[in-house]
Amino acid sequence: EIKHLTRVEGHGNIIVNVKNGTIEQCQWQVPESPRFFESMVRDRHYSEVARITSRICGICSIGHTLASVKATENALGIEISEQSFKLRQLLKHAENFDSNVLHVYLLVAPDLLGEKSVFPLLENQPDIVKRALKLKRIAHEWGSAIGGRTTHPTRVVPGGFTQIPDKSSL
Repeated sequence: EIKHLTRVEGHGNIIVNVKNGTIEQCQWQVPESPRFFESMVRDRHYSEVARITSRICGICSIGHTLASVKATENALGIEISEQSFKLRQLLKHAENFDSNVLHVYLLVAPDLLGEKSVFPLLENQPDIVKRALKLKRIAHEWGSAIGGRTTHPTRVVPGGFTQIPDKSSL
């Protein structure tokens, strides 16, 4: 039984029961406590919900924002333009890129390179850490250009965007 896995985005436990060489149980647990976001958005105007639900996670706040806005649009029968759809896809790709850089460079690389964490890489493999930070900066600039900011984006609203990025920003 392994509790509180490190180097994962979020929290996780693994339980594996083996008896006489046979796996009897193999279970992945995500031990998140309820945070009651449903009650935080009750009686709020629909335009406020996405900004609140984006706070579910600082790493995947774009995904939570987009899911919330899409749910609101579905509930109200709002259709978005092709441009808004494509910009939302690009925004989600920025978040995925950022998350993958975090995972590969800061969570997995230490194991592959025989280090206990990313911190010894600063001294022993500084080019890897520099590359990771450069790529994360690209991801954040990408997300900010479309969403207003990467963490808890401000421009995505039911019906589209409050501001469309200009070509030079993209």
